[in-house]
Amino acid sequence: MNKLNRALRRGWRECEGASFVELAVVLPIFLLMLVPAVDIGRALYASIEISSAAEAGAMYGIQNPGDIAGMQTASTSSASNLSGVTSTATYGCECSDGSSPVALCTSTPTCTYNYVTYIDVVASVPYATTFKYPGLPSSMNITRETRMRVGGD
Repeated sequence: MNKLNRALRRGWRECEGASFVELAVVLPIFLLMLVPAVDIGRALYASIEISSAAEAGAMYGIQNPGDIAGMQTASTSSASNLSGVTSTATYGCECSDGSSPVALCTSTPTCTYNYVTYIDVVASVPYATTFKYPGLPSSMNITRETRMRVGGD
């Protein structure tokens, strides 16, 4: 039993630092996989938030079609978790085939068939990656557009 204990202790002393060497080799590789995954997650979150913001502005516009400033405010306030959100909104009429657009429906478009009234909200936010990756831009704008039909004739 004594010989066995001595052999185990000697074996333990010979491999004491092996775990730290393994950690030193594996940890940088793990971090190289983790950081891009976090960046992709942040970009997807911003994309989902900005899509929801554009949709919120369009939903407000369906109830208040002439209130362009209100559509923009509803869109930007919907994405309050993000900084630097900008929004543009338009309201207009066009033929059902997409021809003869008229901004703000100031006049009825001349159509062969019928015309439609629409709301268009474009929301965007700047996005910057945590680190610079070779071959990829370090900053970009994430832009989403929602276009909804309000009515028509």
